Amino acid sequence: MNPRVMAHPANLQGRDFIVGDLHGHPDVLRRLMDHVAFDYDMDRLFSVGDLVDRGPNSAGALDLLDAPWFYPVLGNHDAMLLATLNLGHLRAMRREEAQRTAAYADLFTRNGGWDWFRHYRMDEDQCERWRSALSQAPLVRIVDAENTAPAGRFQVLHAELAAEREDGVAVCWNDATLAEDTHPRWLEPHQVIGYDATGTWEDHLLWGRSLRHALSHEIPIVPAALSRTYVGHTITPPREGRLLQLAGHVFLDTGAAHLDQPERYRDQGLTLFCHQEQQGWMATATDMESVTLGNAPAF
Repeated sequence: MNPRVMAHPANLQGRDFIVGDLHGHPDVLRRLMDHVAFDYDMDRLFSVGDLVDRGPNSAGALDLLDAPWFYPVLGNHDAMLLATLNLGHLRAMRREEAQRTAAYADLFTRNGGWDWFRHYRMDEDQCERWRSALSQAPLVRIVDAENTAPAGRFQVLHAELAAEREDGVAVCWNDATLAEDTHPRWLEPHQVIGYDATGTWEDHLLWGRSLRHALSHEIPIVPAALSRTYVGHTITPPREGRLLQLAGHVFLDTGAAHLDQPERYRDQGLTLFCHQEQQGWMATATDMESVTLGNAPAF
């Protein structure tokens, strides 16, 4: 099982950047990093996950796992790849874990992952390196939990920290409970919107779309004591240069999966956001645009 939570100290020498869902576009990421003059000795790059699938170079995106300045969390596409890489280890797993692994591996095939992975499946050394690196990626990274830097604490995860309840949507995690890697809520089964099945919070952080469901259906959202939380998973292009900010979540998946279809998705691309500077940049197929944080929708 992947670690649930990893904590990191404040970066008092450099900057912290967070990149949206990469989906096989490492070259576009490098273009963004050059644009911001990324300092490989002082700066850190956090990823909201989904390194693979959709784009032309998933293997190149996975090479980032070896970089000392790169800090990814697991996305649902990464989890599906990891499950596929773990199929040869099912006998060593508990029954529930083996069933979940098999189900995720099946989802990998059904979501097109096999299209690129089949070219590497016979390279045992490469597959083992990917398996080892992805197994160490947590579901959540907490940065500056002590709030020792001016920019303050933030979290990075893939999908969301919210679940729908009978009386609306409640953000069920807060800063205190999220830091507890053994909190009983992690294993709480519930219907996960986006996963379209019953899962635990380990599944919810990879697949959940309760916040976006609430926004589109005008369901009230109950805020929680949650520091800024950078997420991806659901494509959310900026509006007039502003990223969606909702219940403490900042949505950074601005559509890198569609970079190869610029004629249809001209307003989408890959976004890199700087936590300290409170601004970001989105690389489209043809341009580079500045983005900032939007105001949270009122209900």
